[in-house]
Formats: sequence, structure tokens, C-alpha cells
Amino acid sequence: MYYGDTLLVNLDTGTTEQFSFDEVGVFGPGLAAGIGLYEKYGDADPLVIGSGLLTGTTAPASCLGFVVGKSPLTGEVAVSPLGLYAGAEVKLSGFAMIVIRGTSDKPVYLWLHDGVADIQDASALWGRDNWETTDAIRQEMGEGLIQVISAGPACEEGSRLASFSIDYWGSGDTAGLGAAMGARKLKAVALRGLGMLDPEDPEAYYEATMEMLAGSPAEPGFGRLSKGLGAGDVDGWLKPMVHRYRSCFACPAACNTFVKYNEPASVLAPDGVDEPGVMVTSAAAALWLMGGGWEAEPACRAMEAMARAGIDQVRGARELAEKPLKDPAGVAAAVSALTGSAAAGWPSSDRVGSGLFGPWVPPLGSPDEWMEAHRLGYLLGICPTYLLTSGIDRGALLGLCGPASGVELDTGRIAEMLP
Repeated sequence: MYYGDTLLVNLDTGTTEQFSFDEVGVFGPGLAAGIGLYEKYGDADPLVIGSGLLTGTTAPASCLGFVVGKSPLTGEVAVSPLGLYAGAEVKLSGFAMIVIRGTSDKPVYLWLHDGVADIQDASALWGRDNWETTDAIRQEMGEGLIQVISAGPACEEGSRLASFSIDYWGSGDTAGLGAAMGARKLKAVALRGLGMLDPEDPEAYYEATMEMLAGSPAEPGFGRLSKGLGAGDVDGWLKPMVHRYRSCFACPAACNTFVKYNEPASVLAPDGVDEPGVMVTSAAAALWLMGGGWEAEPACRAMEAMARAGIDQVRGARELAEKPLKDPAGVAAAVSALTGSAAAGWPSSDRVGSGLFGPWVPPLGSPDEWMEAHRLGYLLGICPTYLLTSGIDRGALLGLCGPASGVELDTGRIAEMLP
């Protein structure tokens, strides 16, 4: 279920090499392999990009990839998620895992496509925001479906709020790994591929996943997540501006919410407005701003500005929450002035965890349930939030490993892989 070799990138020399190994047999699938590779090359303080065993398949919410590296905020190894379509594109780009070492002497971006790895000059992109970077790479390569993991100006500057973005939108990088990219002069990782995944038993795998998808809840927006948090009605707050909902790859729950504030939300055809709005991808950021008394439109403008700059929306929103603004120019200025003095966290949460998945545990179930969902999610490539809110049978998900790859996994073995 992994397409292609593992890629070793040396930014010091501007070279790449490929090698083959049994990711699942040596370390375990998904994040277990990512951590194993990080430890193997630990002296070089690498960034490791990878995906789960089932990422990019017909399994429900099989959208999850990851970046592993040392957090500039804590000095400890941390993982940041790759959602939307980036995780699936990692799997299909032609590489099982990507290990990035060293520091370039000039800005570069890594272009991975159909098993080919190129290190491209990004001098012209340095200093540009994530929206501009995504557009420029797609235009240069002539492909509008390229997924771009980019380090915005805040990442280049080493801000304590730095967070890589995925295409135009924010990510779940609360560990500051975007700043680790910036420190390496790595402006972006661009991904595109048409790789073929080959299940051990294709017919059984397809039938099992289709049955699971048919029984999965498909409620759009952040409603299920907000209810799980015992928080306010984010969907109702955003509703007057909602244009459409969008899911991450293969996810039945289209929680990502595209809102328009530069033209009416009902407009379908392009009518000359270059930037009609933003896609809200972080329920936590929205809840912080809503709870602080922000109106929805300026709050969304603030989230747009943070996505462009490469600022973690959760930590940024928490810092902005108690100072609601309305004027677009004032919002832009406030985002530019963010310093990173506030800690991250979910609103209305007094639970604090620690470890690989970050120190801020959303109050969805018990800490043990949260940890179990993240272990399973990052090994299989299934969104942990979906696991926590959908009620999906996790035993059935584990049962997919056999027809997918011939590997049998259980919760005990998973806990050993990610203690």
C-alpha cells in the first residue's frame, strides 16, 4: 500500500537519493515508520513527511499524512497533520516517505511528482505569502491540482506562531514545524502524482470500505465537533456567509467551510472578484474568535490573513480573541502585530496532555480515548477527529489492514509502536 521508494533529500548539497525498505515490517506503518526514520537520521535533525497505511484509498477519511520534526517551540519531537488533499498526494507522489536533512544556502522548494524529485530555486518566492506561493508553483508547473505545503513569511522569520499552510489554507501545525522549514530555507514541498495503490485483496478491500462509507454520518460543517466540545454554534455564526462545504480526501464529513465576504455567498459563477473569501478549516480558531465577541466576517478575514502569513490560526485566534475588531484594515494590522505570547489551546478546555501529538488536548472523550484515536489515525492515515466524532467502528477499520496489505494490526501492537 506504499507506492515507491523512500526519498532522502540533502539540502546542504542540493541532492536526493532513493532507497527501498519495508516500512511496515521494519518500524510499523504510517507514523511509526516516520518516527523510525526520524530516529535513524536523528543526528541531522530531519523533517520526515509521510502518510498512513490506508491514506489515499477508499477508506473513510483516509486523508491523513504527517510531518515529523523537532518543534522549535518545545525542542521535542512533534507531529503535525497533513489534511485536505495533501496527505493523499504524499502517498500518490511516488514516494513512501520523504526525509529532509540539512539547510539550503538559498531558498528552494521540493517538487515531487510521479516518482521524480526535483529541488527548485525558490528565491523569487521568498517573502511571498502562501496564496502567492501556491499560485506561482502551480503556474510554473502548469498543473492546478498540485498540493503545496508552504512556509509563509512568519515561518521564514521564525515566529513563535509559525505554521505551514496547505495550499491557500491553514493547517494543524501547532508545533511550529513551518518555522523549521523556514530555517532550512525550504519554502515549500509541492506534490502531484498518479501513483497506483495495490491492495492485497482489491475486491474485498473495496467492498468493505464502500460498506463503511455507506454507514458513515455525512453532516457538513463543524456541528458534530462543536457538540463534542460543548461549544457554541459555529455553523450558525458562519451561515450567512457560507458558500459551500468541502471535505478532506475521502471524508464523508465535509467540515471545511468556504465563506464569502467580498461578494454574496450565493454567487456561483466567477464574476471578477479575485479573492471572494476563505475556507475555514479550524473549528478551534473559529471558536476562539466567536467566543471573544468577534463578528463572523472580520473573524474570517483574520483567519485569511493568518493563512496567508503562515501563522497558526489556533494560537493566533486565542491571542486576538479578547480584542474584537471590525475594520478590515484594523484586522490586517492586528494579525501583522501578533507576537506569539499566548499558548495554544481549545476554548473551554481545562485538559492538558503532552507528548508527540501536542500539549493541547481537545475535550473530545477522555484523554485515553483521544490518544487511542490519534495512534490509530496516524498509523492508518485516518483523520483522528473523524474517529472521535463519527462513531465509526474502529475494529472494522483495523480489519481493513488484512485485505489492504496482508498486515494484521490490533490496538495492543499499535500502542507498542506509538507508546
